[in-house]
Amino acid sequence: MTPSSSALPRSAPSAQGVDAGGVSRLLDAVAAAGIELHSLMVLRHGHVVAEGWWAPYAPDLPHLVYSLSKTFTSAAAGLAIGEGRFALDDRMVDHFPDLVTDATDEKYSRYLVRHALSMASGHEQETLDRAAAAAPAHGGDLLAGFFAIPPDREPGTVFCYNQPTIFGVARLVARTSGEGLLDYLGPRLLGPLGIDEAQWMMIDDVEMGFSGLHVRTESLAKTGQLMLDRGQWGGEQLLDPDWVDVATSVQTPNDTGDRAAGGAEPIDWRQGYGFQYWNSRHGYRGDGAYGQFVLVWPEEDVVVVTTAETVDMAGLLDLLTGHLVPAMAGGGSPQADEVLADRLARLALPLPGDTTAPFARDADILAPALPPGPFTSGGPVPGADRLEVAETATGWSLRLTGADLDVTLPVGRGAWAAGEWPAPAAGLDPVPFRCAGGVGADGTWRAQLRMIQTPHTLEVEVGPRGPARLHWRFPPLRGDGPAGHALPSRP
Repeated sequence: MTPSSSALPRSAPSAQGVDAGGVSRLLDAVAAAGIELHSLMVLRHGHVVAEGWWAPYAPDLPHLVYSLSKTFTSAAAGLAIGEGRFALDDRMVDHFPDLVTDATDEKYSRYLVRHALSMASGHEQETLDRAAAAAPAHGGDLLAGFFAIPPDREPGTVFCYNQPTIFGVARLVARTSGEGLLDYLGPRLLGPLGIDEAQWMMIDDVEMGFSGLHVRTESLAKTGQLMLDRGQWGGEQLLDPDWVDVATSVQTPNDTGDRAAGGAEPIDWRQGYGFQYWNSRHGYRGDGAYGQFVLVWPEEDVVVVTTAETVDMAGLLDLLTGHLVPAMAGGGSPQADEVLADRLARLALPLPGDTTAPFARDADILAPALPPGPFTSGGPVPGADRLEVAETATGWSLRLTGADLDVTLPVGRGAWAAGEWPAPAAGLDPVPFRCAGGVGADGTWRAQLRMIQTPHTLEVEVGPRGPARLHWRFPPLRGDGPAGHALPSRP
């Protein structure tokens, strides 16, 4: 159990019965698999026994956690239920009568809060795109657009990973409390945990709920420890222990596979779903796209957190479990602890290769189109038609221009340069970047533009001639470019 201090206590691995060599072998395996981690934190008996950030990522930087956001919305629901604001067996439509019409499918009359929390709305496919397409005919309201899509089956009878269900829960907390999620969670959860950096992407005037939260690695670790301790933090009961038990146990079986993915998912995605927590072959977890994990292993009294940029989430989960579970059997030593601590302190992502040759050029931009979606508004950087690479004393400046775009980022040579994408509107923060580049043996200038508070990296290639190439390594789930990732400024 954690002490009352908001910071997690630190300990040498061997002092908590952890073999540091197992963590080192995990690092080797992750590197061999080509999986890009941004951070790793391992807790045993409430103590951080291993932590590391791959530079330029750092402990003080929040990170977009995608669907891990759902676990915070789940906590808000548990708190609101405990305060009597609504109940698990309330009908969702009873709380949103203004969004119901004569055309609303009658199956929604049996759609309960518990179904929304457990991805059991009765739909057999993700509805986000369809809800967004229907929203303009319903006052632009995404939840109203969702209620316009008839469930395929009875609510509660089928699992389908479906974003508008938990967005509805976020709206429900906001409607019954008169506050947004962050304001509601602040005094009840975030403040006691010492989480003061949280920012959340919005849909209209409500936090997305299903995605969009930005928090630090240690903040994620605190939430994992809170769940492991059945809602206790420093002797205070923040969450009802019964809620924790229900939220982290199977509420909807999903062994037929996630229909939204078109077939059977890897086995850790077929162990059942709780209230925004997945059951795993080992313990349970919250997870977010591209490798954002909070793993909770009650049998070992362990929490593991990763932030990352990878599409091999199943592979990462296998490596974490395969190397760290055996490491909890003991067998470590102070010497192995020191070797691991030194390695973790020196973690860094490789910089782009560089021959030190000079490079400067203007070029038109060739960029791929992104698949259409509710948050898509163009290619990797909407409106970017042309770029200019100019040498500076420490590297380069990269200027991207178009009819309604003019942005310049510093690009380091042999180091990561800090820059910002301007906020698109008042009340939003600029989007931080860390950028580095180099000139290859073929004369091509290549740069990585890391949108450092997210998993995502823009890659730029400018050859001696021809158009420049601009693309995301793995595209954000919202395709409106860096400007779309500007966050509401904290008060």
